[in-house]
Amino acid sequence: MRIKQISVYQQTQALLRKNFLKKWRMKRESLLEWGIPVLVGVYLSLFSYFGENIHFHEKPPQDLGRVDKFNMSSTMIVYTPVSNITQQIMNKTAAAPFMKGTKIIGVPNTTYMDKILLENLPYAVGIIFKDSFSYKLRFFLGYAAPFLEEEFSAHCWETYDDFSCILSRYWNRGFVTLQTLINSAIIEITTNHSVMEELMSVTAINMKTLPFISKDFLQNEIFILVCLLYFSPIMYFVSLDITKERKKSKDLMKMMGLQDSAFWLSWCLIYAGFIFIISIFIATVITSSEIIVMTGFLVIFTLFFLFGFSLIALAFLMSVLLQKAVLTNLLVFLLTLFWGCMGFTAFYRQLPSSLEWILSICSPFAFTSGMTQIIRLDYNLNGVIFPDPSGDSYIMIATFSILSFDGLLYLLLALYFDKILPCKWE
Repeated sequence: MRIKQISVYQQTQALLRKNFLKKWRMKRESLLEWGIPVLVGVYLSLFSYFGENIHFHEKPPQDLGRVDKFNMSSTMIVYTPVSNITQQIMNKTAAAPFMKGTKIIGVPNTTYMDKILLENLPYAVGIIFKDSFSYKLRFFLGYAAPFLEEEFSAHCWETYDDFSCILSRYWNRGFVTLQTLINSAIIEITTNHSVMEELMSVTAINMKTLPFISKDFLQNEIFILVCLLYFSPIMYFVSLDITKERKKSKDLMKMMGLQDSAFWLSWCLIYAGFIFIISIFIATVITSSEIIVMTGFLVIFTLFFLFGFSLIALAFLMSVLLQKAVLTNLLVFLLTLFWGCMGFTAFYRQLPSSLEWILSICSPFAFTSGMTQIIRLDYNLNGVIFPDPSGDSYIMIATFSILSFDGLLYLLLALYFDKILPCKWE
């Protein structure tokens, strides 16, 4: 048994030297193999430099003042339908001191309302009464009623001596003020008791704003996609080398008594070394250019290395199953792109966590989920401390375990199918 192990070791060592010598002689292909990842790293550095990165610091609670501090004299109010009750409500609303000069128009239907609102953007407001007690406000979206931004976007901005948050627009641009006026008018008409002063004296405080790091629109998505396809040039040469070498050496190795495991192990070691080096490079680029701020080099390197290793094993498996370099390259690229893009469902929180773990059997999906976790923690200024099973870091440890499992699974399947499937070379 020991003789066989030594023999396999010697065979692997000899094939490893042969493969390395072949790579050294084919300088043009090797230059492309190494040069493209370097160019991608340079692109990511420029991408980070020219992209928008907002680092918002923690802010204390902010006093927004009273409801009636907003002056609505420059606002036009359009309401529908026109009836005795709605006219009384709007007359009570217009009687407020800070409503002096406000133009109030009643129209028969929403068609007329929309026309007037479009002609007087963004300072026109629509009120649609459903009955005597319920209504709907129609503001110009983005002004008094702000857009609800996607996750990882900036929701607060620092000014020279203060800061502003997007949700405070409801308070500062008249949405809450007008709503309070209408509510007090409805209450007074219904109960014959004025609550205007009590409602107008309400004050608001913006709670403590936690720090965050936000990026420009689609910046995170583009970054993940580039990282997902970072190893594609390497996978092209893996598929090409494996397919050609199996075609030339399969029968010869059997005649010489060489083990199949030595063939696979030699190529696995040489490309694992390639992946190791370029993973160091890309992790250095990401951390030094501050694309990822809070998570350290070791975590990012480990994620890239395990993902690259799993892709090598996947290329081995596809080369055994398909036995054609072109088809192997195409299928590995499409599988990486498809399952990696499927991983964006984790980025947008579209899948239950249990299904995410099941789909992580596909390593591109697991890689995208891991990058999403790093970006999500980075947004909230929480880094992954590795190794640290406490807090959210255990998710990254689980991701590393799944990527390792994926790589070993693909490799074992490649060895299994290599033994049972006949080679059909054209």
